[in-house]
Amino acid sequence: MKPASASPASPAPLPPEGLTWGIKRTFLEYISGLPDGAVSASDGARVLASGEFCFAPAGSEYDPARGMGVLRFSGDVRVAGHHGMMFVRLLNPWVEFTAGHGILTISTGDGHGKERSDVGTLRTAAPRNMDGFLVWEHVDVAVSEAGSELFDGQYAAGQAMDPLVIRVPARP
Repeated sequence: MKPASASPASPAPLPPEGLTWGIKRTFLEYISGLPDGAVSASDGARVLASGEFCFAPAGSEYDPARGMGVLRFSGDVRVAGHHGMMFVRLLNPWVEFTAGHGILTISTGDGHGKERSDVGTLRTAAPRNMDGFLVWEHVDVAVSEAGSELFDGQYAAGQAMDPLVIRVPARP
């Protein structure tokens, strides 16, 4: 009798293209428990089956050799509750990489201007090149001072948020 041959493990699927972030699972669970809790995603953002948000790629000026530059994403995520007393909007996020770390920023105002506010700091490593894409997996996010204000002080500056994942086309 021949031993059963083990089938090769299929490689893990690539994450969705764009920036995928769940913000903070406990925050979204809280919102979903409110009688008037609301979550929406539009204009390039979508809610994945996992409950995370995925923002579409919108261009980059990232240099993989130097590990520096900007990745731009489009989308509008809104989280609201308490009869309008709580409202969080994540509009057109960017990740700005500099010497060994990154900053997650969002558009303020109408989203078409250059006004931006930081939401968190990222602890990053070099991306992996996977099937023609640059992929950053399990990127740690710590809320910034301005990010703490965005969440009405519910998360202190430096507090860990959910990790994010980035997948963008690699440049030749």
